[in-house]
Amino acid sequence: MTTTATSTAAGAGLIPARPLAAQAHALRAAATLIERAGITGLSLTIGHDILIQVPEYLAPPAARTAAVAWLAAATGGQAAADTRPGSHTRGWVFADGQLAGHAVRVFTAIGGTP
Repeated sequence: MTTTATSTAAGAGLIPARPLAAQAHALRAAATLIERAGITGLSLTIGHDILIQVPEYLAPPAARTAAVAWLAAATGGQAAADTRPGSHTRGWVFADGQLAGHAVRVFTAIGGTP
């Protein structure tokens, strides 16, 4: 099996080159992160990268924004609101980071499009 070396805040490890094994590796890393975060109800999608959504029903916008900020810091990213006029994602908070060598996007809705 071919592997690629990685070193991350979530721990050092090897990402398998095979797609299914890499996806399982990403899932284990994401599970460790959300367990450490202690935030229940997150929505995860594991594919080419790791997508973590903080759903609207979990908490008020300020608490969801704080959850995105915490997860962003844990993955080496920084949360930022999309404030571009006319953007279809305006009213969302996003953060990009890395987890065990996998790209991570954390996001939540904080308000409607004006």
